Amino acid sequence: MKIKRVLLSAVLGLFGMGLVTTAHADSNFSVQAVVPASQIDKSNTSYFDLKLNPGQSETLTFNLKNTANKAIAVDVAKGTATTTDGGAVDYAGNGPFDKSLPDQVGKYIDAPKTVSLAANETKPVTVKFTMPQIPVSGILAGGVEFTQEGQKTQEKAGNGMSVNSVTHYTIAVLARNTTDNNDVADTLNPGTITASQVNKVNAVKINMSNPKQALLNRLEVVANVKDPDGRTAFKGTTKMMQMAPNSTFNYTLRGDAVSYQAGKYNAKVTAFWGQNDAGQYADATGTRFNYRKDWSESFTISANQAKKFNDNDALIQSKHSLPMVLWIIIIVVILLILIIVGLLWFILAKRRKDEREENMAKLQ
Repeated sequence: MKIKRVLLSAVLGLFGMGLVTTAHADSNFSVQAVVPASQIDKSNTSYFDLKLNPGQSETLTFNLKNTANKAIAVDVAKGTATTTDGGAVDYAGNGPFDKSLPDQVGKYIDAPKTVSLAANETKPVTVKFTMPQIPVSGILAGGVEFTQEGQKTQEKAGNGMSVNSVTHYTIAVLARNTTDNNDVADTLNPGTITASQVNKVNAVKINMSNPKQALLNRLEVVANVKDPDGRTAFKGTTKMMQMAPNSTFNYTLRGDAVSYQAGKYNAKVTAFWGQNDAGQYADATGTRFNYRKDWSESFTISANQAKKFNDNDALIQSKHSLPMVLWIIIIVVILLILIIVGLLWFILAKRRKDEREENMAKLQ
């Protein structure tokens, strides 16, 4: 299912990466955060960034505005920040969570399940957030998500397929005990590298985790995977990714009709993050970063696994199958042949009939 998220909450702005917002034709409401007393930067009205003592509570207010000339209902959800496999932060995530996560922020957010808005009404919605009793050394990240009920969820995508599209407005909730000596995202832990398949396409998943209570920003990953013959089978470079505190994700390399074969695959990965003009590490384009991590790993695919992957790969199967136009041409040619054969049979049958009638006439 394709999800279009409106990240009014994008914490990217806090780190000079810009606020990300989008709009959607089916969206009939907007959401605005109201700055609370515990907000660290009172000029920031895009998301909540709170400084609270252990066990301290804060009431968070969201102004919901219905822009339609009809009543609407809005579902409200809460969650803990995770990192999607696309390398983006989902502030209202619901797992799976990394083992390094000290606590789930979503458990400390008390929000209503549904809000009703009359036509063109603006209504304040309050949510209670309570800081965990145990002190934290860095940032806890979560969020509150708003979804209008009754949205059109199915769109035609061609080839007989449909795509589900729902708009969510998410406002981030960041919380910390202090603004001094916070954790720094200076560590990236490599996980396993495995053969996989995404949307019926052969792929390689490269797992990595951020074990710190800090956002890991401007992540760039460069990866290359060679097949048992030493040829590059999968490769990719992705920039401007971000990881939530204490989170994990699978960086994915998708193939383009790449067939797996039995044997050992060798993967090499380089990750850069913490972009800084004065950083000591530079990528291939000269962009500099504070941190870099290199690692490599091998994985083996059996003959049965390779066959299963390849048989289920839609791109491989379409590559080996005849194009639709060619099938149409073949069908038309067959029909023409049948018509010609039918005409010849009709002509020959008529000629034999005429000959028989002529012979009968002569006998008389």
